[in-house]
Amino acid sequence: MLIFFLISILILAVYFIVKKVFYLAKRNLFKDQSAWSGKDIKIKYTKTKEISESTSPDNFLEIIAKESKVYLDDQSKKEAE
Repeated sequence: MLIFFLISILILAVYFIVKKVFYLAKRNLFKDQSAWSGKDIKIKYTKTKEISESTSPDNFLEIIAKESKVYLDDQSKKEAE
């Protein structure tokens, strides 16, 4: 009976130690993702006049960069309020 008791305590101790190690490893590996996990990201797309009058329609990266800048500027203004 004493052997069974010691083995069960040893198994429980190993289980909790391994569980804690996996939890810490998971938390460190996904640290950047956990910062975003609780946030709702809502993107409202509105085509502004300055973007729609672009002279080079073939340069999609430039259009995306301009739209992103306008969106981020709007979001920073909303957060400042």
